[in-house]
Amino acid sequence: MDTEGSEAGEANARPMSQRDRNRNRTRRDIESAALELFEKQGYQGTTVEQIARSAGCSSATFFRHFNSKEDVLFANDRAAVDEIARYVAERTDTEATLGALADPIASFAKTFLTDATSEAQRLTRLVMTTRDLEARSLRMRLLWEHAIARQLDSESPDGSARVDHILVAGLAVSCLSTALWEWQQPDAAVDIFTATKHAFTRAQQLINPPT
Repeated sequence: MDTEGSEAGEANARPMSQRDRNRNRTRRDIESAALELFEKQGYQGTTVEQIARSAGCSSATFFRHFNSKEDVLFANDRAAVDEIARYVAERTDTEATLGALADPIASFAKTFLTDATSEAQRLTRLVMTTRDLEARSLRMRLLWEHAIARQLDSESPDGSARVDHILVAGLAVSCLSTALWEWQQPDAAVDIFTATKHAFTRAQQLINPPT
């Protein structure tokens, strides 16, 4: 939901104009207003008109930035897919195993998904506990899995292990989702990096229990 990462990338490419800054400010205002209203009166009970009014803009302005109220919560889905693939590509352990993916996926969660902000935790809680968002959340998981599997495929000389790559990618994303579920709890005092690493460790223990 946060657009700061994309803004930084744009800033490196070219100077940001006043129009760009105003546009990004409006976008952030819409995102903040939407999250607050979703938490206060529920996702289903909140309309685009209410979000726009709370953000101090018109419904037409809202639709210049987002196609729907659902899109407000998944504004960074494409960037997240690219980032999770990048973290996997740059991992130190280049094996295509669940253990080798633990550090890059945990780092992705900490730096991209959470950014150590309370808003990210609130956003994660809303997405993971709202039934109307289940389909979009599942689609996001599938996109992450496909991105990881494609990266592992690209590292394989002949692509012969594609089934294994799909399987390990699915397991890795399941570990991430488990950690995020634990982290989003209102009373949770857990660091997302640590929680993700723990989920990977626990998954490997369940797959290969100690004798």
